[in-house]
Amino acid sequence: MKNLIKITSVILLGLFMATCGDYPIDDRNLLITDNEECSMTVFELLGPDHRNTLIGTAVIDNDNNTVTAVAKFGTNLKHVKPRCSVEIDCIVTPMMGEWVDFTQPRQYTVISGNRKIQKTYTVTVTVQGE
Repeated sequence: MKNLIKITSVILLGLFMATCGDYPIDDRNLLITDNEECSMTVFELLGPDHRNTLIGTAVIDNDNNTVTAVAKFGTNLKHVKPRCSVEIDCIVTPMMGEWVDFTQPRQYTVISGNRKIQKTYTVTVTVQGE
């Protein structure tokens, strides 16, 4: 069984390397592709229990590069963890997934897969009833 897993792993690694060999790698070891799309598609805000604190879905305006969201009543915006989905091959800076203070709007830049297009989003979160 262990040999089967090793053989399967080697085959999968070889297939991955064969399909990715045409693209360079950036300083984060991510592929730089031909993709020019550059937008945020989903935004969530996690609380200390690692559950989404938002009411409904965040409103993402890709024309004006803004994200507006409402967190549940009682959410401590001083200690939340943002996360988002972006178009394929895009990266976000600063990286999401770390505990941050969202009592003031924050800015995140989405960078296209070809690393030539950037959009900076202003993300504003308010708390329900405040």
